[in-house]
Amino acid sequence: MTIESYGGNPDILATREEIHRVAFEIKLAAEQLAAFSSIESLLSDPLRLLQYRAATISVLSKLERLHSNCLVASEQYFSTEAQIHRRFEIHFVPALAAVATNVATTLGWNLDQRISATKKSTAATSTPNSITQLLDRLAQLSSKKQPTVGIDFFQTADQRTAIVYIPGTQTLGLGDGSNPLDLQSNILAMQGNGLAASERAVLEAMSQAGIAATDEVIFVGHSQGGMVAGNLAQHPAGYITAGLVTIGAPIAQLKLSKVPVMAIEHVNDPIPNASGRVNPLTKNWVTIQRTSLASESDAPMHSHSLKSYKNTTQEVDASKSKGSVNIKQQLLSQVLGAPVGKAMDFVISREF
Repeated sequence: MTIESYGGNPDILATREEIHRVAFEIKLAAEQLAAFSSIESLLSDPLRLLQYRAATISVLSKLERLHSNCLVASEQYFSTEAQIHRRFEIHFVPALAAVATNVATTLGWNLDQRISATKKSTAATSTPNSITQLLDRLAQLSSKKQPTVGIDFFQTADQRTAIVYIPGTQTLGLGDGSNPLDLQSNILAMQGNGLAASERAVLEAMSQAGIAATDEVIFVGHSQGGMVAGNLAQHPAGYITAGLVTIGAPIAQLKLSKVPVMAIEHVNDPIPNASGRVNPLTKNWVTIQRTSLASESDAPMHSHSLKSYKNTTQEVDASKSKGSVNIKQQLLSQVLGAPVGKAMDFVISREF
């Protein structure tokens, strides 16, 4: 059940910019050496020879660092090549979602439904110190009979941080039921932000919870909840995005370059592939993958169940991989040292 990961390593990333940087550094090193005269003239000019020797030492040191960086970059790419190439690149998936929405609207879809969020409980909660604890809170919400999102507040010395938990799809309805975590919201969330009823309902819950413009927010979501969480993270409205954790969600279409992102996926879970893209390889984004086993869950699609994903998060918490350790620390350190927090549950609904 070994996990593999790529991205999240701040030391070196084989992005196009990094490759260009390495090429530029090598060119500069060659030009630095070429600037000296022939060996014969160096031998007749001791000062020039000393300058040449000093330049050579500097160039050799730089080339050694570039060599080391290239090895790390190669490992980042080729150790995960199999996972990356499991996906077909279909960059027009959001456009397909838009076409499907237009057709469905013609056939009677109502996209302007009112939504509501009703607070059901408030309780004390402890600060999470692992990715598995984040999943446990999400699983507890997902098991409720009504569609429920969680918003937990933690206050450190100089910052208030909220963790927003969003469950996955709960019904295959097409906008005709009160539960906004349905198939219609899946299609609309893939199309873009601000469209899905589930996303608007989560925003309403955040507003009722009292999230302010100065509050930092970490989003945690499973399946559709991960898509909604990604949209909210990418387009903050009245809050500061501080991080994103998704479980079995298609989020490769997102552009998040400044906040820590952890995408946890099962290789045999088809849902993360719905984005039609490969997750980016960047220093702020780590993708963690594993092949789940049928024995791990009795759910109809065992590879997509939170019960199966818990085995994966436990491996994430035990992992020594630099990328996953780095992103995990960035996410959890934001609430580290906070005293007992406040956990609020909101039932979300589509109103008719």
